[in-house]
Amino acid sequence: MKKIKNNFIFFGAVHQDYVFELKNDLIKYRTNPVKHKESYGGVAHNVARMISNHEKVSFFSLMTDKETINYLKRYKIDFIPLNKKIEKRYYGILLNKYKKFELGIANTDAYEEFSKLTNLKFLNKYIVLDLNFSEKFIQSVVNQNYKKNHIIICGTSLFKIHKVQKIIKKINYLILNKEELYSLSKIRNIKKSILKIINLNPYINIIVSDADKKTYGYEAPNFISFKPPKIKAVNENGAGDVMTGTYIYYKSKDYKMNTALSLAVAAGTLYAKSKNRKINLNYKYIKKINNNIIYKSEKLK
Repeated sequence: MKKIKNNFIFFGAVHQDYVFELKNDLIKYRTNPVKHKESYGGVAHNVARMISNHEKVSFFSLMTDKETINYLKRYKIDFIPLNKKIEKRYYGILLNKYKKFELGIANTDAYEEFSKLTNLKFLNKYIVLDLNFSEKFIQSVVNQNYKKNHIIICGTSLFKIHKVQKIIKKINYLILNKEELYSLSKIRNIKKSILKIINLNPYINIIVSDADKKTYGYEAPNFISFKPPKIKAVNENGAGDVMTGTYIYYKSKDYKMNTALSLAVAAGTLYAKSKNRKINLNYKYIKKINNNIIYKSEKLK
């Protein structure tokens, strides 16, 4: 394997996202007219796209077609295939006529079924993993690299978050939403769930999104929250990944948690209220919304 110079290395999904927006109220058991959009998706891909706005990144995933590889190259994402055969995979999302999420469907078994383990050792890198690959593969990447790199896990799905249970002590950053946190901790309370995790790994940096209500951050000894401004959301799909990518990038540049998370929440908010998925999310743009975010120092106990 060639030597990787990029600071960020991703392992995870890149595939087509199909977005179907209902034109009318949903009528069950009948054909419903929709508006249709296609774009590239996958949690790791979405986060990589955010960071590639600032610097070139490396991306390990299943083999894909030339069109996708060229697309990634245009956005400074160096694609490295883990296999030779192109495997079909995709994600579909149904929005109601108000652009609110109704249903997501995923055909991502190809990631789960990939089990080839290989030598993937790095040094002083930010290694970002979504949870689409098998638990065995994820554990292999983490176990080879946690001592000399920064390990970052993106929650991905409440059906996949169990994959971090055996490696929780080896993770530097865990970024997930409220339901993923509850699924991992088996406790339906944000503060108690975070407390359970930091009892297992006192050095972990946890970020938990509660949608448009609050986003929480823990990094010893600080526990904080940010409440985003009220907006009319028109583009919720992917806003969490925008927040994740922004946070990871600024933390890698030695920003303190409160500053990095404030910018991340601002970026997610700006993305959610914009009709344009290619909106500029550089520092000076997100800083404008940053001033409208409410900061609070929280207590865990």
